[in-house]
Amino acid sequence: MKNLLFRINVLTAWAALVLMSCTPEGNDTPEGGIALSFDDRFIEDWYRLRPLLQEFDARVTFYITADTLTGEELRQLRELEADGHEIGFHGTVHGNARQMVRTIGVEGYLKTEIEPGMDYLRRQGFAPASYAHPGGNNTAKSDSALLAYGFVNLRDVAKAERYYKGVRLYHVPPAYMAHIYYRFNNRRKLQALQIDRETRLKTEEMKEALEKARNDRSVLMLFGHQPLPEDPPPAAYGFDVNFLRWILEESSHLGLRYYTMSELQPPQREEK
Repeated sequence: MKNLLFRINVLTAWAALVLMSCTPEGNDTPEGGIALSFDDRFIEDWYRLRPLLQEFDARVTFYITADTLTGEELRQLRELEADGHEIGFHGTVHGNARQMVRTIGVEGYLKTEIEPGMDYLRRQGFAPASYAHPGGNNTAKSDSALLAYGFVNLRDVAKAERYYKGVRLYHVPPAYMAHIYYRFNNRRKLQALQIDRETRLKTEEMKEALEKARNDRSVLMLFGHQPLPEDPPPAAYGFDVNFLRWILEESSHLGLRYYTMSELQPPQREEK
């Protein structure tokens, strides 16, 4: 009986710790929100989103893959940054970190994938603070190197459903994907939910996910690639602009705050 009571007490204490770690800490916890990010180099398409983003006073993070940009692309990025958006980094050659670390080592990976593009963007006046893994490919070694390089956080890929040879393996409602919510803790490796058309997300489940962010005072992280107009070609890879508008409208209705990715850091405590 004593052993049973001991085990119950241990389990109770463990459950309490889990709940404490998942529950916002009263009024010191920042308000719930949404962090939107977009990957690759669809700069002209992103620039055309300006009126939509301005309509909802939304701030997002653009993760750039490049070590050269045209004068027009640079102008558009500077205007987007002046609007309050963040310019993040998405690699120089959009390489696969797993393969690169395995074949050329961590140092070779940094010299090939990170340093050229970062040096170029800095020369153009940008200072990317957050990094998004191309294709969601990363290893513990690459992550350690990237954090040591100076990025405040690293963004990975999460999907609500997975397919194999056209067969759906699973689908998880976003509200039940704890890893796509940031809770202002010490987590620096983040995962954002992909909203491109291939993920087949429904507005009903996205509404539930946004409500969870508001109720938990956490930040729902979402990302996509190219903005697509109505009736795009079947092979087009990106997200429906109308779906983005719906997300922005619902976020506004719920009173969610917009965060850039580098803002997802633990709140600073005032010293007493």
